[in-house]
Amino acid sequence: MKCGRCTLTRCARHALANGRRCDKCESDYQDDLPTRRAVKVIFAPPIAILAGGMLFAMLLPVSLGGAVGAAIMCSIVCATAVGAGAGTCRLVDHTARAMFLRERAGALPAARLLPSPKR
Repeated sequence: MKCGRCTLTRCARHALANGRRCDKCESDYQDDLPTRRAVKVIFAPPIAILAGGMLFAMLLPVSLGGAVGAAIMCSIVCATAVGAGAGTCRLVDHTARAMFLRERAGALPAARLLPSPKR
């Protein structure tokens, strides 16, 4: 079998599992971890704030009033914001892994030396 990304060959005994690439390709994927982390830092907080703010705005008219009602409403809003942020991080990881597994070896064949034309 061959690694779908770099076409490194493997025998049947050392065949790769589904959803895995060879060690070199997996190392390349791990090298991209800082980039994925930066994407999470860029997108997760705004989505969490937006989701929490929208839920807060929807729950504000039906709040129970008083300190207990405010505490309940804030805990629900915070839990929603954390869930939205975690969902965004999971989506980034899932999408990055899917894109990595979709990468294929170049379509061009290996270069070869051709004889010079006769004159």
